[in-house]
This record gives sequence, C-alpha cells and structure tokens, in this order.
Amino acid sequence: MLWTRTRIALVVCAAVSALAMLYVGFFQVDYLHRLACPLFGAGCESVALASFAWPLGFADGLVAAALAGAICALAQVERREAAAALVGLAFLNLLAYLIGLFEMQQFHAWDFWHLFAAVLSVPIVVLALSSERRGRTAPVAPDDGAEQRQ
Repeated sequence: MLWTRTRIALVVCAAVSALAMLYVGFFQVDYLHRLACPLFGAGCESVALASFAWPLGFADGLVAAALAGAICALAQVERREAAAALVGLAFLNLLAYLIGLFEMQQFHAWDFWHLFAAVLSVPIVVLALSSERRGRTAPVAPDDGAEQRQ
C-alpha cells in the first residue's frame, strides 16, 4: 500500500477525533467519573449527559469513536469501493457533528471535545475526497507476484 501524505493526514485526523470522542464516551457510560472541559467549565458534562447525546439509546461519544475508527480502517484499503465508502462515512461524520453543533446551540451549553471533533471532521472530508480522487487517477501497480513466479 502506498502511504501518501494525504492518507497519513486522514488517518491521524480520524484517530485523534476517535480518541477525543472515546474519552467522552467513557464518561457517558460511567467508566470515568469526571470529564475535563477546557474553555467551557461544566458544559462538557452537561452536553455529554443531555438527552440528544444518546441517539437511539447509545452514547454518542462511543458511536462517534466507532465511526472515526471505521474511517481509519477504510483509509487503509486500496479499492475503489472502499474509497467511495470512505467519502460517504466522512460526510456522515460531518453531518453528525453539524447536527450536534445545532443541538448544543439549542441546549445553550458547549462541549470542547465535540467541538474539537467537529472541527476535525472538515479536514477528514477534504482529505477523504482528495484521497478518493488521487486513487481514481493513480496508475495501477504491476502484480509483484508475477516477478516471483518467473
């Protein structure tokens, strides 16, 4: 697999987003008893425990971490179908954070970790699109197994 700077940046952004949201998710399921909240005081805990932070009964931190993990995994697959799925998941990730930002605004409380991951969702989309375009135009490498068989 060819690790381009774009692909590395995509995996790093998604992994950092996953770690941030995993931290929130651990708080939501009572694995952690406190949630550090830089810049917003107790807003992080209020948002993490709000009803909108539990879509379909699941902690949104864990769902977001799983989504970012799936983006990391798909970024490592060099197939056209995986690239399309990667772009789709990246846009789904962005949409979920936009909805979350709207919900926080309506709730009048802000969560640093959700905002941080939301900011990271923009480069994730851009990098996924760039990686997908690059994959469409990249030449196909010859089969290395053919050289070994001769």
